[in-house]
This record gives sequence, C-alpha cells and structure tokens, in this order.
Amino acid sequence: MMMALPSARLDRRPAVVCAGRRWSLLIATWAVCIVGCAQNSAAPVHGKVTLDGESIAAGNIAFLPTAGSGRKAAAAIEQGVYSLTPSDKLSPGTYRVEISWPKPTGRKIPSADPGMQADEMREAVPAKYNSKSELTVEVRSGDDEKDFALSSN
Repeated sequence: MMMALPSARLDRRPAVVCAGRRWSLLIATWAVCIVGCAQNSAAPVHGKVTLDGESIAAGNIAFLPTAGSGRKAAAAIEQGVYSLTPSDKLSPGTYRVEISWPKPTGRKIPSADPGMQADEMREAVPAKYNSKSELTVEVRSGDDEKDFALSSN
C-alpha cells in the first residue's frame, strides 16, 4: 500500500499578488487619512464681545453661513469672552454673526412656578446685531480671533 505524500508546494499565492495587496492597503489607509484630515478643517474662533465698552456678562454668539453651505455654530459669551473649538465644526468662509444678551431689568415678575418670582429680562443688544444682524465676518483656517465692539446707537 502506497501512501500519497502531500505536495511540497502548498497553494501559495504568488509574491507579486501579495505585494500588490500590501500597496492597495497602504494606499487605502493613506486615502482615509487624507479625507479625514480634509473634513477636519474646522477653525477655532475666539474673541471678546462688548456693548458700549461693557463686556457682555452672559450672552450667546452664533455664526450662520452666508453662502448656504457649511454649518452654523454657536457659543456662550461669558464675562465678555467666547470660544468655538474645531469640534464645533466651523469651516472657513463668510458668516453672519448674531449676538444676544438677555439682561435683567431689576424688576421681578411672576414665574412659571406658582408663587415664585423671576428676574425680568430684556434683550440688551440692538436688533442690528442679533435678530436683524448686519455683522459679517470672514473665518480663516487656523486660530482666528474675532472681537466685536458693539454700540447701542
């Protein structure tokens, strides 16, 4: 009885095919990195906001794209300072800026909770800087500082 010996040559792929797959994998990895980096071109934007020389104590700032493309982004203004990070995904481009500062009037009004009083608030920033904003800025890539010195006149 003769036993068949296994062939010394296993079913191996030619070295050229393996090398080609390695290059394909390398190119695919490189392409994913490039696409990922290109999509993360968000710009960090920060600055100061004042109204008639007074720092806005606690407000909001919003950047709305003017060209219809891009994402809007918003941040809180605290002690006259705001900051948008790359995670807010503000891409370079032209934006309309809306700034809001609900400021206490000093009066108390009935709250939504029965028997409670709340501070009456009014918008301190003129409409030309918020609901009917005329402010526009050009956001650039890289660290971008944008200060806003607003006037109530």
